[in-house]
Amino acid sequence: MQEGLKMKITAIKYSATMQRIYELESLEEILALQEEKFVLWIDITESAIEELSPLKSLFGFHPLAIEDSVQVEKRPKMDDYDEYLFVSAKTINTGEEGISTGQLSIFVCKYILITIHEKQLKGIEELKERILRKKPLLLKGKADFLLYMILDAIVDNYISVIEDFEDKMDEIDEEVLENPTVRTIETIRMLIRQIRHMHRIIRVERDVVDKLERSDTAIIKPETKIYFRDVYDHTSTLLDSVDNIQGNAEGALEVYHSSLANKMNEIMKMLTTIATIFIPLTFLAGVYGMNFRYMPELEWRWGYFTALFLMAVIGIGMVIYVRKQKWL
Repeated sequence: MQEGLKMKITAIKYSATMQRIYELESLEEILALQEEKFVLWIDITESAIEELSPLKSLFGFHPLAIEDSVQVEKRPKMDDYDEYLFVSAKTINTGEEGISTGQLSIFVCKYILITIHEKQLKGIEELKERILRKKPLLLKGKADFLLYMILDAIVDNYISVIEDFEDKMDEIDEEVLENPTVRTIETIRMLIRQIRHMHRIIRVERDVVDKLERSDTAIIKPETKIYFRDVYDHTSTLLDSVDNIQGNAEGALEVYHSSLANKMNEIMKMLTTIATIFIPLTFLAGVYGMNFRYMPELEWRWGYFTALFLMAVIGIGMVIYVRKQKWL
């Protein structure tokens, strides 16, 4: 997380009949908002580990879980601490330099859910708006259902990233078939690296969702688990899509190498054909280029023109022969 920035805390308190949003100055203000009949979602951005230390005294969160919540390089995981769950997930964005990843850390209690991340996330902001617009499906559940909606939003973002990959793959396919260059192969290799990275992230994310769905924790109600199974199915479908894109990219790489080999073969074929035509001509030129004193043709008046005529006939004959053999 970025240091030197005061963390931003947004609280959304909602039920089926009431939805409110608050901007908090400190974590201690959370206690005043707690009510069992409401779900309380605390969203924290731009925080440092020191600023999150009150979570230990306020909610009894383990120091290791708090430390993990700001470690952006951590693998996605789910830890069950009996009274609460700690879940970390990877967020993915695309840019000019490829894909970039971030971490979304989530603490889940029965009525309170706390999200911690470095920057604003599009999926999180859209989910807040949906809650405030009183979407019935969102308002019916507790914190466990909110956890499902957050993970579903993350997976939906994966879909947009994969669609970007598919668009790039279409451009590469067209370029490979029409005018492949050195830049083409660099683009393909970079895309393959990004796809493999994406595959690892989604695979681990799927394992986390599967662990949530199979968990016997009291935090996640049995009726909510079917929704986690739906997210699991989505991640499995995404893995299939990523595998297909990777297969297409590797296929495009093979097509590029085949195209390059074919071009080299055509060049070698042309050079060999030219050499075949000029070998007998070179032989004649070599014979009559020898400076021996007694060579009858050298004294012949028409010797030079006869040699040129003979070379022309042989050259034309070789061209005809090569064309009949379909070497040209």
